[in-house]
Amino acid sequence: MKSKILAARAYTFCGLICVCVLLLSQCGIDRSQTVVLGCKNFTEQIILGEIIAQMIEQNTKLKVVRKWNLGGTMVCHQALLAGEIDLYPEYTGTAYMNVLGQNTIQDATRTFKFVQQKYLEEFQCEWLPAFGLNNTYTITVRREDAEKWNVKSISGLQSFAGELTAGFTAEFMERQDGWPQLREQYGLPFAKVVDLEPGLMYEAIANNNVDVICGFSTDGRISVYDLVALEDDLHFFPPYYAAPVARTAVFDLHPELKGLLSQLAGSLDNQTMQELNLQVDEHKVAPKSVAKEFLATMN
Repeated sequence: MKSKILAARAYTFCGLICVCVLLLSQCGIDRSQTVVLGCKNFTEQIILGEIIAQMIEQNTKLKVVRKWNLGGTMVCHQALLAGEIDLYPEYTGTAYMNVLGQNTIQDATRTFKFVQQKYLEEFQCEWLPAFGLNNTYTITVRREDAEKWNVKSISGLQSFAGELTAGFTAEFMERQDGWPQLREQYGLPFAKVVDLEPGLMYEAIANNNVDVICGFSTDGRISVYDLVALEDDLHFFPPYYAAPVARTAVFDLHPELKGLLSQLAGSLDNQTMQELNLQVDEHKVAPKSVAKEFLATMN
């Protein structure tokens, strides 16, 4: 099981390189006075990271070192295991399928309990209570196309797939809950599949450069660009509830953090997260400012 959990993926090598860079960059950090916080390379992760960071800074004397835009899942996971970051926001379905190698979909509660138990046993890391948002992948098309094709679900794309170009992120192209298995389960022989950065997918589909993207349910640009998230009618995607994940050693050193960050439980639903993401992606508000304003509403 452990070898399966830690099985190398196409992007793991890059992750190890990033971990080595982190190692060199953190020489001299006093971990008794400092928490090192990481996140992946898209807007929502930076916002969640800022919320966690500011929660710590506002309520403790600890200094927070921010390591934003580290890369994909395995980059952050390997950095966490190596002790080069202390915590970062992760998603239950991502951990369940891509880190722990599971392929049987479970409900949200069972998925959370499973990853919580396995992370503690295998990695000596702890999942804190979830923020509340469920940022699932969504196979997304332009509304005008959905109406033209009379398509409401992913299965409905089968008849048109051979004429379409899909744009997916590099991580989605490799993940167990990503393109290879999605193609197999839904039978989607797209004419072409291209690799896109997360921040460029929505512009690409809006500009007719691609016809289908792997959107995110909490991304406000789905409504801004008049897109449609198709129903996952074969229930391919697992629940993706976001939560802080930290090394147990961090809580041993700073026990006050567990109770403090648990106060964020249930504070963010999908609609609120869409609004926060939209402020950053479309209105160009700094993630730090968005996080600060959100935390002010909790007081």
